[in-house]
Amino acid sequence: MLPFKTNIILCVIEFFSVVLLHVAYALSQDGPEKAAFISIGFLPALLTILLYRLVKNERIVIRCFYLSMIATSYIISWQLGMLGTLSVIFLAGALMLALYANLSLMVEYATLTIIALILNIIFLREIIMITCPVEIYLIYLLIYLFAMVSFIFLVNGVNDYKTQMEEKNEEARNALEAKANFLANMSHEIRTPMNAIYGMAELLDERDFEEEEKGYIDTIRKSSENLLAIINEILDFSKIDSGKMEISEEEYHFNSLIHDVLSIIEFRMKNRSVKLIYDISPEIPRVLIGDELRIRQILINIMNNAVNFTHRGHIALKIKWEPDLDGNGFLHVSVEDTGIGISQADMNKLFTAFGQIDTKKNRNVEGTGLGLVITKRLLNLMGGDIHVRSKVNEGSTFSFTLHQRVKDPRPSNYDSDHDRVTVDNAGYRITFKAPTARVMIVDDNKVNLVVASELMKRFGFEAVMVESGMEAVNRVEEHLVDYDLIFMDHMMPVMDGVEATKKIRALNSKYAKEVPIVALTANAIKGVERTFKEAGMNDYLAKPIHMNQLSEVLQKWIPFEKQVSIVNGKELAGFSPVGDTGQLPGVDSMDIIDYLKGLNVEDGLRNCGGNKNVYVKVLTTFASSNLLASLQEYFTKGDIENYTVMAHSIKGACRNIGANDVADQAYELECAGKDEDVDFINKYHKTFCENYSEVMRTVTNALIAKRSSDIRR
Repeated sequence: MLPFKTNIILCVIEFFSVVLLHVAYALSQDGPEKAAFISIGFLPALLTILLYRLVKNERIVIRCFYLSMIATSYIISWQLGMLGTLSVIFLAGALMLALYANLSLMVEYATLTIIALILNIIFLREIIMITCPVEIYLIYLLIYLFAMVSFIFLVNGVNDYKTQMEEKNEEARNALEAKANFLANMSHEIRTPMNAIYGMAELLDERDFEEEEKGYIDTIRKSSENLLAIINEILDFSKIDSGKMEISEEEYHFNSLIHDVLSIIEFRMKNRSVKLIYDISPEIPRVLIGDELRIRQILINIMNNAVNFTHRGHIALKIKWEPDLDGNGFLHVSVEDTGIGISQADMNKLFTAFGQIDTKKNRNVEGTGLGLVITKRLLNLMGGDIHVRSKVNEGSTFSFTLHQRVKDPRPSNYDSDHDRVTVDNAGYRITFKAPTARVMIVDDNKVNLVVASELMKRFGFEAVMVESGMEAVNRVEEHLVDYDLIFMDHMMPVMDGVEATKKIRALNSKYAKEVPIVALTANAIKGVERTFKEAGMNDYLAKPIHMNQLSEVLQKWIPFEKQVSIVNGKELAGFSPVGDTGQLPGVDSMDIIDYLKGLNVEDGLRNCGGNKNVYVKVLTTFASSNLLASLQEYFTKGDIENYTVMAHSIKGACRNIGANDVADQAYELECAGKDEDVDFINKYHKTFCENYSEVMRTVTNALIAKRSSDIRR
């Protein structure tokens, strides 16, 4: 019944106490010599402790204890002339042995001790009668006999009960396993047709219906999303409940995590009179090690809860960083809202499975009531916990602390980075479009897909959105569509982007081996590019996505003939080559040279292998580039490192078209940047920008003038 260790401790303490009392009695009655001899009774206790530490077999330890205890008890009783009370000592030992609840050992002990007590009365009656009449001894023996029989029945009953409980526990475990499997299977079976419903709604939404029908389609789509979210919550809860949920710690980019969470919450808060506030400490390390997927889920669950119950005021996300002595640290996260609040009576219901507080009042709130339950259990799995402070009609604050290891200790500076991304993406001027481009975006996060897809739309095409690496592999293998470019998210469950790319490259087709694949990654750190290239990826784009970087990637990998340049807000559609001749319709590349005053056209042609058509393509790309804006941005921020990189890029671009003078100036600025000669850069930056702008105007005007000339013809 008791744990083995506890049982051993009790046995040793009890017998040690019995022997100690006998030693004290011998010392008072017969002197130190007899007391010293009686102290031999301590041996069973010491031997049991030694065996417990050395021997793993519990039966051996117990058997050794009771045999040595019987022997020493007999010796002590003999020496003190107390054989008549031996049954009392044996009874105390039997009580301790019964707690171990082993029937065979109990029967062994009872048999040996009863035989010993019977032999006593047969062969040592005279010695026993000195201190104990025979009648009393026989009464003791009879009581002991009944006690042993009772102990045997008791131990047998305990064992039967234990067996029944083990069988019931096994049944419960099997039932829990069956429930988990059922939920997993059902969630899969439901998710499959729901995905089909959602997909069909998406397709119908692209058709030209009336507003009323559009509303029906939108309702179908949103209902599908809500149902899928509920299914996922139930499945997550089932995994946690059955102990199958595992925490996977890997490197993740903090800014990307927060950007994803805020994007999702901002999307949910559309058309609400609630303000989203965030206070993210800039000193939080750039790259951490933890379970990014589960941390994102925790943040979204808590913030979704705030969104559900906040109808006015604000929701504030605050994240602080506390370093520890090992170079790692703690994320202190709190989500504060000005919602309806929670009463003290309802506080205990918050983390109850399938429960929502005040369900009548909150009947309009969708969900299973599992969000906070899952959040708490996930935090517990990661060594954290969630705390709540709330006041009715004033709001609530949910907070938790989570220990994270550090990979890249450089500060993330989320606020400034997020603001820069927002401003850059909102104010970026599109320099080309590719309306016929076919692009696939692979990401397990639906909000990431929507964001990336909307950014692509600004370049004039609709991207195909795929939610798993396996689906991307299947699409490439089926080869029903020739994709010009595939954007592959790096971190995805089941099959990540690197594994998916390797599988695509291993397919037995020229298309699979050559289709450009660009990694979408939050891990834009040193060494990651090599990992992507080894997997077969051609390039990578860091998240959060910057429009100028996206433009460069699209321009680099989408076939040139599918790109339509935009100059001064006008599409130069005539610059897109068609057919197999490689000739640009509307542009005679021999004559455009007449408009390129101030450029060394011969050097430009030489850099293009003497191919005038290629030279015109390079000129068109140069005119649509946005390098000067980036250079000016880095100059304003004092970011010398990136300023140097941009000066290097401009140098190469100018050299390619034959703008040698400006290329030389860019080279001087590049060298100054490498030497950190800020004074030189400050002195010549403005002049360089003016000269570079003049070259841009020359090329742009040449393209426009020649185009106008061709139209007049």
